[in-house]
Amino acid sequence: MQGGTDIAIETILGPAALAGIPEGGPWRASLASVRPEEGIEEIVLSLETEDGAPHAPPRVALAMHAPVRGAVACWTPQHVHFEMPLPWTQARVGANAARDLPLYANVGPDGAARLVLAVSECVRRVAIRGVVDEFRADEALEVAFFTEPEDALSRYSARIRLDTRLRPFALALGEASRWLDAHASTPSTFSTPSTSSTLPFTLSTLNSAEPPEAARRPWYSTWYSYHQNVAADAVVAEARAARRLGMRGLLLDAGWMKSRPEVPGGWMAEARFGDWTPDPRKFPDMRAVSRAVRAEGLAFGLWFALPFVSRHASAWRKWHDRTLWIRRGGASEWGILDPRFPEVRAHLASLVGRATREWELDALKLDFIDSFELRTSAPANAPGALIAPNLPQEAAERSNPRAFEPEVPSGGRDFVSVPRAVVALMEEVSAAIRAANPDALVEFRQGYVGPAIRPFGSMMRASDCPSCIATNRIKTVDLRLTSGATPVHGDMLEWDLGASAEDAALQLLATLFAVPQVSVRLAELPPRHRAMLRFWLRFWNAHHATLLGAPFRPLHPEAAYPVVAAAGAKETVTAVYQSGAVADALQDGAATGYVANATAAPGLTIRLPSPPRSLELFDCTGRKVAARPSLVARRSSLVTDVPVPPSGLLLVRR
Repeated sequence: MQGGTDIAIETILGPAALAGIPEGGPWRASLASVRPEEGIEEIVLSLETEDGAPHAPPRVALAMHAPVRGAVACWTPQHVHFEMPLPWTQARVGANAARDLPLYANVGPDGAARLVLAVSECVRRVAIRGVVDEFRADEALEVAFFTEPEDALSRYSARIRLDTRLRPFALALGEASRWLDAHASTPSTFSTPSTSSTLPFTLSTLNSAEPPEAARRPWYSTWYSYHQNVAADAVVAEARAARRLGMRGLLLDAGWMKSRPEVPGGWMAEARFGDWTPDPRKFPDMRAVSRAVRAEGLAFGLWFALPFVSRHASAWRKWHDRTLWIRRGGASEWGILDPRFPEVRAHLASLVGRATREWELDALKLDFIDSFELRTSAPANAPGALIAPNLPQEAAERSNPRAFEPEVPSGGRDFVSVPRAVVALMEEVSAAIRAANPDALVEFRQGYVGPAIRPFGSMMRASDCPSCIATNRIKTVDLRLTSGATPVHGDMLEWDLGASAEDAALQLLATLFAVPQVSVRLAELPPRHRAMLRFWLRFWNAHHATLLGAPFRPLHPEAAYPVVAAAGAKETVTAVYQSGAVADALQDGAATGYVANATAAPGLTIRLPSPPRSLELFDCTGRKVAARPSLVARRSSLVTDVPVPPSGLLLVRR
């Protein structure tokens, strides 16, 4: 942090101070406060140059302390922390257009939010840090701006929103997310670099349209089921089986492009990223595959790791010197393209536009967008050397003195800021896809979920967590709370085919309130697994309007959402993920309630507003196992145990 005089302001949390404005420099700063209602404050940060001319903005940080007041956990966009952030486990959020979103929250043992912090800057990087201060018995918070290179500015403004009201977490977080959306849709806080002669920098309004129906129905993915060992015949066969089970889309993931099978070291070493040419041995005619999948009644989508270019690809010779960083290790060498070059953006837009048109794609999975970032060193747990050819020479030499490559001339870029260039890239890519197919869907993955990039996607998928039931639940619930109207998909579902159907069903039930993506070889499913999958997909399709569209009520984030419900006017759908948790079977006057037993326990504890007309129980395959219309009517209490089978379903009629 550069030295200078701190600027202080009194907030609803107490004193806050802004540091980082250099003395004698061109910048002056001010802080102001707006309190739209009791318990909410917006701190307005304003920066302006003394001479009115653009200058590189300084790194500034707003520091404050928050009372803990019974908080037991903090929440960040990628993880639920099951403790308050201690000095040696500091909670950090590094949000920009291509990574996370600028939100941070504290939660109490009652599942209510104690504090929700949101920052209006959704494009440039914002660093949020929280840590318990053991010397003061409170929490130290810091919000830092301009922590990486940015385009010159003459003025800047951002808001830090503090919500201290004691309210259900889902309600508080959802409101903060909508506040972010409203600020991200206002381009007036951004300025186009004066050197740019390309597409003007504006945020897309694509998310104003109703989500396409195909994005709201179950999909099949080839990733976990086939990985690299996938070919055209298998894709068409899986499409046929998937349609019969209730799926409406198929995504062909990595494994379709040319590779070097003779190279050891896994798929990253083999793939020819950057060319995006189908492997003629496995996919001699990609358009024919697309048409065959569509003939089976499914939309067809294809995977692209948009930022990647591999040394094994013919594109390497042209593009390797326009990369943000390059990974070297063993037989693998690949780089991340630098979107600050207009020719890189034009190349990527042309590539996906041509693929959409020539192969008649209905959807594209644009992966690893969060890899568009500046790096100066390799992560400690990652193999291989990392070099950054676009850094100044001294920085690149410090990063890896034995693997330095010359700096690319800066004059070729029309942005300094990588996140702002990513948004410009997505504008161009989205326009190219829409020109080829106006109805094409675009899938993004958790990691790049903020309001500046979400409008370019049609569906947001939880990041990879193969076979991790609890993680998939947490990720999909978090995404539901912060993704607005964009359909949320669970991570692809795989399971042990040697396990019981009840155990396999837990994978599907983990993403009950998101769109399921199935990724097992359907022809190899045991009969009970197939019956289970058919039953639960039929249930999901029959009730998807409630599951995705009714008021969403996940309880107790500090306990990883043990009960989740969607409560509509006519029906309530609830899932219980923790044995012993009590679930309300009927909410908001609904006449019908469905309660899924997403546990391995042989029963649930439910609460009812009045004695029901009937109760019906089903096992995980949909077989009715009991009908107890007088079960609760005989009891004085409306809280009762019901023997719902593991991974089974309870149907309650008022």
